[in-house]
This record gives sequence, structure tokens and C-alpha cells, in this order.
Amino acid sequence: MRKFRSVLAVMAVAGIVVGACGDDEKSTDTTAGGSTETTAAGGTETTAAGGEDAGLAAARANVEAHLTADGAIGVTIPLTAVPEKKTIAWMECDVPTCAAYLTPGFKAATAALGWDLQIFPMTSTDPGPGIQAAIDSAPDFIAMTGVVAAQFQPQVDAAKAAGIPLLSCFGTDDPSPELGIYMQCGDENFVSKTGPLMADWAIVDSEGAANVLIVSIPDFPVLVVETDAYKAQMEKNCSNCKYTELNVTLDDLIQGKVPDLVASALQADPSINYVFNSFGDLPGGVTATLASAGLADQVTVYGQDFSTIDLEEIVAGTQGAWSADPKGYAAWLMVDAAARLSLGMELTEERAAAALPTIIIDEPAEAQAIIDVGGDWMPPGAEDAFKALWGV
Repeated sequence: MRKFRSVLAVMAVAGIVVGACGDDEKSTDTTAGGSTETTAAGGTETTAAGGEDAGLAAARANVEAHLTADGAIGVTIPLTAVPEKKTIAWMECDVPTCAAYLTPGFKAATAALGWDLQIFPMTSTDPGPGIQAAIDSAPDFIAMTGVVAAQFQPQVDAAKAAGIPLLSCFGTDDPSPELGIYMQCGDENFVSKTGPLMADWAIVDSEGAANVLIVSIPDFPVLVVETDAYKAQMEKNCSNCKYTELNVTLDDLIQGKVPDLVASALQADPSINYVFNSFGDLPGGVTATLASAGLADQVTVYGQDFSTIDLEEIVAGTQGAWSADPKGYAAWLMVDAAARLSLGMELTEERAAAALPTIIIDEPAEAQAIIDVGGDWMPPGAEDAFKALWGV
């Protein structure tokens, strides 16, 4: 639903200027399941050289820069040798994307190296028991996503004592050998890029008049970083925009409560015209519920880190844009780090690689193409690029 693309040339010539709305703030609370707070983005309107509001022009430039992918991966240094066989324990979390996208990525990457893969279930809100089970199996490496060391400090200490490096993505811990977590990806470096990117998409798509319901689960620290970055970008680039935060829980998601919570928030504020989801599993069932409640025409549902359901709805025309969060790629990146560590190599590109590649998907043909290859976006040629670095 890339409607802003159809007017890019017209807007560049016409020089549309967005009016300011002031900086009043108000907040409201809900009594069931979620909490909301509405904020006017505020800010000061300035005009770019072409006559367009400077914030809108900056948002447009950011969006346009992410409409295509360059295919580069985050590591460039070849392995010093093909590593000997090792075992990675993968902590498969209880969020659906873990089994759907990350696990296949781990299977493909370890198969490419000829390594063994063990899969352990992990509860995101209580990861310690699952990680302890993995430690007890004595793997060479343990990989996980979406958790922080403070949630499982006894296991962090146990893994370090056993000489088992921990590899992580989509968390917020700063990696270091002293901590025992040797890599992190999809962290603040990544969501501090994608959160603002998707704020800019709504700014451009609405021509500077977005009133956004931000739906997220603040129990995941990395999502807090993402939504904070989203809000900051909205305040920076759109003087006439507003946002309302709807904080839900993992239980709300698992129990299917999110659609009704979203509908209630929209009924409470009919001026909301966008629903931003902080990751792809959140809007499952939302558009159907909104249609039943007569609210579907009020908003554009979109978000960061699509899942297959979101791609299917882009094809159907019931959702807008989603940024690609390459989860299978993240698995390959963790296996790459393990391979380097197994050879005694330093992870000199770890921080640069943490900001994963991304692209905006909002056209049905693009979405269908990703569905046709399994529902996860991989930077073009990434698997072959990893294999070339590994010498396999």
C-alpha cells in the first residue's frame, strides 16, 4: 500500500507544507488489559529549500533510502579456516517468530558448517530454566533472543564457569567476554534505526498528519528502546502528529486479547488514523476485529518486524507497510560468531553487524514474493556470502 510513492513526484514539485498544531499533552488510562497515553508530537515547523516542511522532507528521505536493499551482510572478514564440528544449543522462545523463522535459520546455517544443533524451549519472561537445561547438555555455544542477562544471571554465571559462550540477538545487553555474552544483534543499534524509520513512514504516508496508536509489549526491553526511538522521531519530524501508547502483555498476545484492546483504544479516540505494532505477531486478528467493529476504514495498520500474517494482509490490502527484520539472517549471524570464536578469532565487526539490514515492504507483489520463499526476508545473496566467508 505504497500510496506515498504515487505522489512523490507531485509533492516534490508542489512543495506541500505541513501546518503546526502546538504542543499540548494529555493522557488517559484504560481499565482492562492495556494502558494508553496520548501525546502531541509538538515541535517547531521549518521549511526545506524546496518549500516542503523540513521534518517531512527528512522523513521522506529516510523512507526512500529503505525502499530497496543493497544485499550486503554485516561481516566481511573470512574465517581463518573451516572450523571443526561444534554444537550450538538454540533457545527457541515462545514468541511464534522464533520457531517460524529463527529455527530454520539455525538449521540452515549449522548444516552449512556441518555442525550439530540442539533446540531447547525457552519462556521469554522466565528464561532461566530453559537455559539451564541447555547448559546441562554441555554444548559448545548457546544462542538466544529477546532476553537480558538480569533475567537469568545464575545461568550467565554457570555458562561462563563452564566455558560456554552465550550469543544473543534482539536483547539489550552490551556484549563482552566479561559478561559472557559475546555478541548481540538487532539491539539498540537496530531498533534505533527501524523505530524512527517506521515513524517516518507514517509521517510521509499521512502527509504530516499521523495520529498513531503505538502497540507494544514493554516487558521486552528492546521494544522499549524501539518505541522510544519511534516517539522521538515523530516529535522531531512532525509538528502536526500525535501518538497514543497501548502497552499490552505477552499473556494478552498469547490469549488473543490484543485485537479487542486495540478496538477499544480506537473507539476511545476516533481521531487515531494509524496503528503501529512494535513487532509482527502483535496484530494477529486485529484487522478482522476492526472490520467487525466498523473501524477498519479509520486506520492503517502497520509496524516494525513483519511476520507472515502481516505480509498476507499487505497482499490482501488490509495492512500498510512493514519493515523487514531478517530473523533467519540473525541466526546465520550468531552461527558466524560461533564459528569465529571456535577458531580463536576476535569479533571485530560485531558492533557494526548489530544493526541488521532492513527494507520497507508495503507493496503486494513484494509481500507475496517473501511469502513464496517462506515468509522471512533475507538480504539478497546473504547465505552465499556467509558460506563464502566460511569457506564452505
